[in-house]
Amino acid sequence: MAARLLSLGRTLVPTPGTPVALTLPATLNPPSCHAWVIQALAVNTGNVYVGLVGLNRTTLENVLIVLPIPTTTMLPVFSASLAHAANALGLDALRFDADQANNGVLV
Repeated sequence: MAARLLSLGRTLVPTPGTPVALTLPATLNPPSCHAWVIQALAVNTGNVYVGLVGLNRTTLENVLIVLPIPTTTMLPVFSASLAHAANALGLDALRFDADQANNGVLV
């Protein structure tokens, strides 16, 4: 089977302090993958927190990484891969939070 690239698009955090999940297409079954790349949006004005279910940006519980505010020379990116474990990364467990409303990521 050939490898398939899939963009899940932009995910925004409308209310800081309330983590949001990815909107996953129904055709993505199971909702998992070998690898992901998450990029901060260039227009972000605050930190974006990438984590798992139970993410808390204040205590950093279940936070995997904090993507800082982008600059003119740097766009923060977070990637993970498990090439030897088929579909081992669960996209349905990912959560995002932000310091500023309507900041987000591209997945």
